[in-house]
Amino acid sequence: MSGGLLNLGARALMSNQVALQVTGNNISNVNTAGYSRQTAVMSAVQGDFTGSGYVGKGVEVSTVQRVYDEFLTKQATATASIKSLDAARADKVAQMENIFLGGTNGLGQAINNTINAFSDVANAPTDLTARTVAITQAQEMASRFQSASTQLSDLQQNTQLQLKDDQTVINSLAQQLASLNAQISFAQSSGQPPNDLLDKRDNLLTQLNQKVQTTTVKVNDGTISIFLANQPLVLGAQAASVSFTQPNEFPGDGNTLKLKITQAGNGQTTEVDENTLGGGEAVGLLRFHNTDLAEARNLLGRMAVAVTTDMNEQHFAGVDLNGNTGKALFAPITMTAIAGASNSAPAAALGAYVANDQGLDVATYTITLGAPSGGSPTIAKVIANTANGPIDVTSSMVTTAGPPPSYTVGGLSINAMPSSAGGAAGDTFLLRPYDTAASSMSVALSSPASLAVSNPVVATPAAANQGTLSVKNIAAAPASPASWALQTGSPATYYANNANLNDTVQITFTSANQYNVVDTTTSTTLATGANYTPGQPITWNGWNLTLTGTPQTGDSVTVKQPSAGIQKNDGGNAKSMLGLASRSVTADQTPMSDIYAGLMAQIGVRAQSAQYAADVSGSIAANAEAARTSVSGVNLDEEAAHLLQYQQAYQASAKIVSTAQSIFDTLLQVMR
Repeated sequence: MSGGLLNLGARALMSNQVALQVTGNNISNVNTAGYSRQTAVMSAVQGDFTGSGYVGKGVEVSTVQRVYDEFLTKQATATASIKSLDAARADKVAQMENIFLGGTNGLGQAINNTINAFSDVANAPTDLTARTVAITQAQEMASRFQSASTQLSDLQQNTQLQLKDDQTVINSLAQQLASLNAQISFAQSSGQPPNDLLDKRDNLLTQLNQKVQTTTVKVNDGTISIFLANQPLVLGAQAASVSFTQPNEFPGDGNTLKLKITQAGNGQTTEVDENTLGGGEAVGLLRFHNTDLAEARNLLGRMAVAVTTDMNEQHFAGVDLNGNTGKALFAPITMTAIAGASNSAPAAALGAYVANDQGLDVATYTITLGAPSGGSPTIAKVIANTANGPIDVTSSMVTTAGPPPSYTVGGLSINAMPSSAGGAAGDTFLLRPYDTAASSMSVALSSPASLAVSNPVVATPAAANQGTLSVKNIAAAPASPASWALQTGSPATYYANNANLNDTVQITFTSANQYNVVDTTTSTTLATGANYTPGQPITWNGWNLTLTGTPQTGDSVTVKQPSAGIQKNDGGNAKSMLGLASRSVTADQTPMSDIYAGLMAQIGVRAQSAQYAADVSGSIAANAEAARTSVSGVNLDEEAAHLLQYQQAYQASAKIVSTAQSIFDTLLQVMR
């Protein structure tokens, strides 16, 4: 009997000693990341049958179990992954917002300063100092455009470096998880769960999901299969590798990155659709790089194109101090498309130019060529990728004349290249019209005398007029960029050869509200019985004339080239340059003076929205982690109570052993 009692006490001692050891281990790992609280699971030893029934044989530790809730763990991992995405994106968007500052050092102030500089030139057209100030302000504006573009490029490079770092971390974690899968599978063959290895695997899985969100599937051998956007990342003891590189379709597109997975076994690489990716820091950086940053570059570039085009248009319409027609104030901005990887003739080029500066839209265009027509390929399809997603704009394109044909969409005319360039049906191109526009913005003029601030025409009412007719304003009217480019292919030569401005035109009133127009240089009647409304522009031969007052029958106004002396002292085109401040530009119909404010507002809304998302997802993740910790985490108060409980049980077990020994000693004494 004493032998059975001794064994019973010994088992109790050992079981409670294990329980004390497990409790001590919990206390020791209270601050260990990823550690799950463990408990010693005790079970009664099967009793022996006697005539008086079954007599118990004590207790034993059947297993050491970790306290783990699979649902709460997965929920905490998933919400932490979304938090990492939102936090990474919010941080980058905030950095981007800091590039577009307001105030005196902002780009908007530079635009207004450039326009306002023409006020002094308009008042003193021959003053070289005023002209120099205007050119200097234009250079300062171009410099700020370039600086903003450079800062965006630096932010882009920094983002790409972070993605490279995340790529290294993801691949390392995948390898470690594959190795742990092998260890867990081997250890689990003993029939007992390897708790520490399981915790380590869960912790690594949490770290992986902080970089890129994954899904897991349990396998019977104790391993887990890890999938990234439905592509296997870890299968058993094998791990795939990920990379962030340029897209397969347009490998020359340095402003887009794609996540690619390369399998370890066959080396097959799959490009993952960005829309199928969940959370994770790397995904947040990827979305910022491909969406937020690309949108900012497009907005800045579109603004550069609109300002350059508008100011050049008006400058072309003037005459400089030497009597020459205006040249480009800013260097023309080129727009070249990127050829697709599957093109049959990858050397083919495709470009675009501004057709309507008031229709410029923020978009990236994917263009597919169709069958040749008249020796040149046509454009079969155009997809505009905007902030709201891809839109098929093929049906809304307008075909314009000229070899090769051009197709107008989004304020741009896209040139289909001649067949000699090698373009073939089915070839695809990616056009980012505004991507590098700001970085290439520069002032083309260096001489103050070359600033074309004078009008090429002057309007003079006849001395014999009997009515109250007077000239309110006369200015050359810039032609549209489409006409300018299609006629010569170069923006700098069309206005310089606008011969109509050289003709003398006479407007003769046949009544108080009607007039005739005759080009006296060519003896051509341009209009008969045209309606006259005071204050409404009269437009002919490339100029706009605004008259006020009431004419009498026979009154006339002559429009012609001014004499050299009058022209030098005329600042009419400088006044027109001042008027650009209120001219609506881009598809948003925003005045040029407010275009930068509109850009700041759009970037600001993105930053505010990103920070709000980060705050919300952070709160959700914290709650999910608290719920997981409440189950799996170590509570020192609870463990202290367990420590006392098992200590008392251990002491009681020792008492059983002591009692059994005393009984055994008594029996020995009786036998002596």
